[in-house]
Amino acid sequence: MTSSRFTNLLRATPLCALLLSACGGGSDGDAATAPAAAATPSAFASCFEITAGVAYTTTDAGGTPDGVLLTREAFEGSVRNTGVSFVDATQVRSVATYWSQEANGIRLWGDIDYDNAGAPERKVVFSDGALLPLAPQVGQAMALGYTVTITPLSPSAGSQVGTQAVQETWTFEGFETLTLGGRTFTDSCRLRRLAADAAANGDGPSTLWFAKGFGNIRARHTDSAGAVLEETELQTITASP
Repeated sequence: MTSSRFTNLLRATPLCALLLSACGGGSDGDAATAPAAAATPSAFASCFEITAGVAYTTTDAGGTPDGVLLTREAFEGSVRNTGVSFVDATQVRSVATYWSQEANGIRLWGDIDYDNAGAPERKVVFSDGALLPLAPQVGQAMALGYTVTITPLSPSAGSQVGTQAVQETWTFEGFETLTLGGRTFTDSCRLRRLAADAAANGDGPSTLWFAKGFGNIRARHTDSAGAVLEETELQTITASP
């Protein structure tokens, strides 16, 4: 499988036909959600912190698990938190996704997509509207409006730079405790993402779980009727510095 997991899910209609795109539907009974209250900056924002060098595989309904590495790499002028996905647990990159914690929120920067040989194929950059607040209320819906700019990096991706406006809503559904890959993640953050044009495309919401040090550890994507189209989660931790 070559889905970009965190990235594909973070991408809106133009690019999250994938997240990440890796994604899901409304509430379920996986674990108890914290009662409505304000998340402190340290609690919510910590879900987006990474431990460089952490690596794990993810489940894949199609067969061989994909590999994930958390690291830091240069993107758009500065070193950012980076989640790298590999093809079938090899060292061949499929996508690298970038984000950072800023004074005014969690900034989603974009990603670099790779071809089947692991060579950079295109660069995807989000404008500054791709920003989640540092301390949302549980249940708070956050409207994001930003522009996606796609720049080819190889002949296989064409030669034309493309742009597209994105409108989507992220909802912070609360903190959950998940046990995956033999590790218990306390206070993982559960968010629901819905593109503004999802219904028109027969698409539904994505549900994403983020955990301190590990990034996006679980994701579920549904169609407009609520049927699960894709689901992936951390399977085996292979490195934990």
